Amino acid sequence: MIERHQDYITPLVTVPPGGVLQVPLQLDTDAPFALRLVRSRGIGLNGWRFTNPRQAYQSNYLRTDWIVPVQPDTIAYPSRGSVIYPEMVYAPGSTILYDIGNATDSPITGQLLFRGSKLYKDGSLWVPTYPERMAPFPAIYQVVVPSVGLTSTILNNQLQIKNDADFVFMCGACDPFTLTADASADAFQFSNVYVQLRDEQKKAYSNAPIHVNDLFGQGLPVPFQTGSNDDDQVLFTPGLMTPEIYLPARHNFYFDVYRNDTSGASVDLYFRFIGLKVFQR
Repeated sequence: MIERHQDYITPLVTVPPGGVLQVPLQLDTDAPFALRLVRSRGIGLNGWRFTNPRQAYQSNYLRTDWIVPVQPDTIAYPSRGSVIYPEMVYAPGSTILYDIGNATDSPITGQLLFRGSKLYKDGSLWVPTYPERMAPFPAIYQVVVPSVGLTSTILNNQLQIKNDADFVFMCGACDPFTLTADASADAFQFSNVYVQLRDEQKKAYSNAPIHVNDLFGQGLPVPFQTGSNDDDQVLFTPGLMTPEIYLPARHNFYFDVYRNDTSGASVDLYFRFIGLKVFQR
């Protein structure tokens, strides 16, 4: 069996007071999907739930992936998502139905990220992996996407693997790399940047672009916020590839960048692909 990293992201949906029920998410038809983690954005403590492969709800109540401290007078804060264990394997072409709650008196905008792997039969597609004999070494590849404007679409950005060793992409970070405490640095931050990863054949690892802070995380995040739906307090931790993506020497990896902000300035985005160089022996 071949495992290939896969993310399914739901569209941004406006949730009225009281919530929405049984919104469908259609899965691809090319392979089964093994779900291992669910991450929310914009929902906060309002809660969500979804159906399992038998079309029964995975929980009998709305749940949250936020961390709720037990100490009094402390606030909840977001996590990297709720782990689904054991994994849930959905058949090709399945539909996941999900509910999103809204306990406030005004609409909220939220979405859910379903993270896991597609499961392919051996030999059905080319997915390279570790050699039998190897010497691994920690490494970081950096790709700079310059001058990303407020409303930009920059396709086919390229990570080129050097010819000395293979590379295993395990996690990543992305930020504007503005090293200053001056208030003017606020202009060089971003809010709505989405990224879609693609392999050398341009086959995507997700059904749609994903918020860069969910996919990568930032090494230099904007200051902590106190809003109840602020998902980006987890920027300090890098996004993990599950499973990792193996990239052979002299091969390429692609990613598309989309930005849709209403204020600020153009930014240079520094993408760091973190993992291992693998030297064959």
